[in-house]
Amino acid sequence: MDTANNPNVVEKYQEDSGKRQLSGFWFVVVRSAAVAMAIFHLYTAVTGPVNTQNAVHLLFAMPLIFLAYHCRVRDAQKIPWFDIVPILMSVVISGYYVYHFDRIIYQLGYLTPTALDLVLGVSAILLLLEACRRAIGLAFPILVLIALAYAAFGQHLPGVWGHGGFRWDDLVATFYLGPTGIFGSLMRTSSTVIVIFIMFGALLVTTGGGDTFMRLSTAATGGMAGGPAKAATLCSAMFGSISGSTAANVATTGVFTIPLMKKNGYSPRFAAATEASASTGGQILPPIMGAAAFVMADVISTSYLEIISAALIPALLFYLAIWMSVHFEAKRLGLNPLPKSQRPSLREGFFNVETLLLPLIVLITMLVLRYTPTTAAVAAYFTALLLYLASPRSSGTLWERVKSLPAALEAGAMTAAMIAVIIGSVALIAAVISLTGLGLKVSSLIVMVSGGDVLITLLLAMVVAIILGMGLPTVAAYMLAASVVAAAFIEAGLPSLSAHLFILYFAILSGVTPPVALAAYIGGAIAGSHWFRTALTATKISLGGFLIPFMFIYHPPLLGQGTKLEIGMAVASGVLGIIALAASTIGYFARPCSWLERGLLLFAALMLINGQAITDVVGIAVIVGIFAWQRFATHTPKGATPLASEPPKETHS
Repeated sequence: MDTANNPNVVEKYQEDSGKRQLSGFWFVVVRSAAVAMAIFHLYTAVTGPVNTQNAVHLLFAMPLIFLAYHCRVRDAQKIPWFDIVPILMSVVISGYYVYHFDRIIYQLGYLTPTALDLVLGVSAILLLLEACRRAIGLAFPILVLIALAYAAFGQHLPGVWGHGGFRWDDLVATFYLGPTGIFGSLMRTSSTVIVIFIMFGALLVTTGGGDTFMRLSTAATGGMAGGPAKAATLCSAMFGSISGSTAANVATTGVFTIPLMKKNGYSPRFAAATEASASTGGQILPPIMGAAAFVMADVISTSYLEIISAALIPALLFYLAIWMSVHFEAKRLGLNPLPKSQRPSLREGFFNVETLLLPLIVLITMLVLRYTPTTAAVAAYFTALLLYLASPRSSGTLWERVKSLPAALEAGAMTAAMIAVIIGSVALIAAVISLTGLGLKVSSLIVMVSGGDVLITLLLAMVVAIILGMGLPTVAAYMLAASVVAAAFIEAGLPSLSAHLFILYFAILSGVTPPVALAAYIGGAIAGSHWFRTALTATKISLGGFLIPFMFIYHPPLLGQGTKLEIGMAVASGVLGIIALAASTIGYFARPCSWLERGLLLFAALMLINGQAITDVVGIAVIVGIFAWQRFATHTPKGATPLASEPPKETHS
């Protein structure tokens, strides 16, 4: 069945993701609870967090998940009686932690946990796993259960994989009440930093940011060859950085960009793959980077500003790779720019853009001035709010704008609630890995297999990160991969920041890598193309993203580390390498490429990875030579049949 241009695709995605379609009384309950959560976090962001912030955060989040996500499809339109139990129990387990906060913090290290501590601890773990299952599916809770089983029974395993064993009551107390457990430091990051940025992004999107992004992107690129695909790249980059979800990005922007690309002449598969790739990259694009940057800052104990500064050049190179892929594909297909009648003018594109740009300027300026991320996000949030309400160019009357605010608060709170239960589940895995030393064992295995060779270590870590990240949201994918393989990087002598950025890249790229590839699945549903073929094409378009982490590991100036001359030279070689890789992938440079030319372009791109003078000279010489040959030779090379060539139409069942 062809689902192209189907307006119900986003709704179908929401249904498949487990969201209830509530109305009436329960709709009011969910919105009221979500708005209350949002207001609480805005208040504490302004006045300062309370001691029990983590527990209150989860006290809001878990009941919201049980209210908003169904247990099974047939109860998607209502809240059955049996869901009242986990809702109430979620309140109890967090409320108990709040009530006993002083005893837990000051006495737990010296006192044996009570029977009630243990009962509620087991309940907390089970409820958290069920909330996680409803929000993101079964795969991740199964991983958590495997980790818990390893902690409980791993002493029976032979060899290095076994551990000394733990008492079950100590495990439960650690997971429920300990500083590394559910309410530990990771939840602190979620409750004080991530939630505010998520609410900021939700405000921008709910108040018309998506339309503004699309209009501005189309105005800027519509006059270029392959303009709609370039517009999709820009729009998805801007939207993806603030949305916090690759899947939501594809479902939201893809409904507009994919039909436009198909109308311009791109195949359904390529259009869907472009949207999936561009949406995936939003999670690595500063200044917000979804939510993973804040978790990374907590994990490696560095500043958020340092992370986004290091991530900027690689992220721009990633989008250059997508841009050049769609450009070469447009040239290969002979696509024309959009007619003027079908694209907004630049003046129309910039209409009301200040409601998006000024808050981002406030955010970045305050981060540069060394304000905390929370303070900067709060300032940006209220700047965006005032501009939306006060600007005469905002849509609707003032009263209509005010009435739209609860929806923005609800959207931010629901996303923050989902991230909270994911982080709580990730904390369980992180606690197991810390207690049992599993991460060190896996890392030692990687180092042993690699023999200390940095390249082999990187390749093995890449495979592990992609496998562990498949089907998982960004935060969960990054944390799981980092917990398992980060120690291998440290043992190999790599800097902590570049190592964790390497892990983040491949955890995110699992969203377009078969066999799971959630972003490609949603994009394919919108475009009417086969999801697996879409995933393969998205992997080719994103190939630069697979190369860039190796580039900044071998050449730290790409992370902004070094003199201006070193950084400039690193960027120049990186740009040339990315262009060569895109040309090799698509099969077009100055004109269609033969297989030999494509192989040489791939060789040149690989030569430009490590930033050494001799390899750079070789790579640049090959690129210049092929360009000159194609530009000035008069004959058409034999075998110039691009790998990316596709029939103009395709069907699937």
